[in-house]
Amino acid sequence: MQNFYSLLRFLLFLVLLPVGSEFLHARPAVPDTLLKDASPADLKDVINSYRDKKAVLVNVWATWCVPCVEEFPEIVKLQRAYPDQLQVIFISADFTESRDRALNFLKEHKVDWTTYFKTGKDQPFIEAISKKWSGALPFSQVISKDGSVVGSWEQKADYETFEHYIKKQ
Repeated sequence: MQNFYSLLRFLLFLVLLPVGSEFLHARPAVPDTLLKDASPADLKDVINSYRDKKAVLVNVWATWCVPCVEEFPEIVKLQRAYPDQLQVIFISADFTESRDRALNFLKEHKVDWTTYFKTGKDQPFIEAISKKWSGALPFSQVISKDGSVVGSWEQKADYETFEHYIKKQ
């Protein structure tokens, strides 16, 4: 009788395993308003949508990039300090399989505006963002209200550096 119950439990486990594992490993729905897939053309459209309205700070980052993670809170503070003058556009360059990690990182830092997840091949993406960018992370670029680039760099920056370029526009 003991063997019968063991066999029954095993069979029940096998029957429920596909449902349970699918449920456990299903990718949670990513809110469209927090982390959207974006091609280089999509990002250009987003950046251009702020022309004559606000300065734009584009920041390309990844959760595996230590300097990116270190400067991230400073950029969030900037967006909160200058909501009428600045729009921060975060672009995650995380690998596709790390998308959920990027989303969780955004939530942990209480980012409450639309951010973007890079899609497509790296080189066309890099060239679309800046001809001067080598692809190193983090990458930041400040664009004035008139659409001109007032600052761009490939290293971690502090609050004062970001603010300097924002006020420069």
